[in-house]
Amino acid sequence: MSAASASGAAAAPAPVPVSTARAERDAILAASTPGGRRRTGDSDPLQRARHIGAALNVGVMDFGFFWVTGVTADGTIVVANSYGLAYIPDGVHLPEHVKMATADESIAPAERATWATYPILAVQGWCRHHDKQLRAVVATEEQFANFDPGVAKIILTTEDIPDDGTMNGHSRLEVIAPDAAQRLTSIADTGLTELLPPAATDLEPPADQSAKLWFDVAKPLMSTSPQRGAAHLHAFVAYADHAQELALHRAQTASESDAQRHAITDWIYWQHLGVLMNDAVASEAPA
Repeated sequence: MSAASASGAAAAPAPVPVSTARAERDAILAASTPGGRRRTGDSDPLQRARHIGAALNVGVMDFGFFWVTGVTADGTIVVANSYGLAYIPDGVHLPEHVKMATADESIAPAERATWATYPILAVQGWCRHHDKQLRAVVATEEQFANFDPGVAKIILTTEDIPDDGTMNGHSRLEVIAPDAAQRLTSIADTGLTELLPPAATDLEPPADQSAKLWFDVAKPLMSTSPQRGAAHLHAFVAYADHAQELALHRAQTASESDAQRHAITDWIYWQHLGVLMNDAVASEAPA
């Protein structure tokens, strides 16, 4: 996702960007509803979920990748996407208090594995696990195709999607490994190298197979087979292993602390993701 603030007259970027058309509709609805002005913006969970769902779906390019956003009866907002478990694209932040279904460590990897490639199942499963009643799901008409969430549908249109989807909130490492993210933040630049294993004497980077391996991750989503989730997770394990190898090399050869910190963040993120995916894949093996 690109980085910029939402359209509008506000001097500072909004925590969640809103398209001009959606902001106008929200304002009209608030003005025409008794007490509506007291239930707009962040105070209205349904409206906030629509804004978050629209922002998450900005600039999505990967085949079959999309986000859905659920709202529970108590106002909790939970999100999930169609790739892997706990996968978040680099640069995407999730607002405070938003839950990511597939990153929830209180739910066994084996259960989360059954949600792979089906984010609406992930939102439903998360609600069942936490004994919460799902109230509505936010997605586009196409994303709802052939799948009834069993609750109210909030349909996103092209007019809902802001020009930019950058949101304030938690980074992807903070979402899936908050303790590791906090420890990394507390380490001074001069101590970053101590986090890394000794570098090989050969400083040549590993052959970059990212494009091929990422295609393998996306390929199962071209199928309607009920087994596509397993194939997708297996491919994601290979990608995560390769991504952490590349990130480690970048971290060991970085000449500037900012670049090194970013590479270490990626390395730790892909380590955690690889472990989760491996656990999910292992759960499929016969006893």
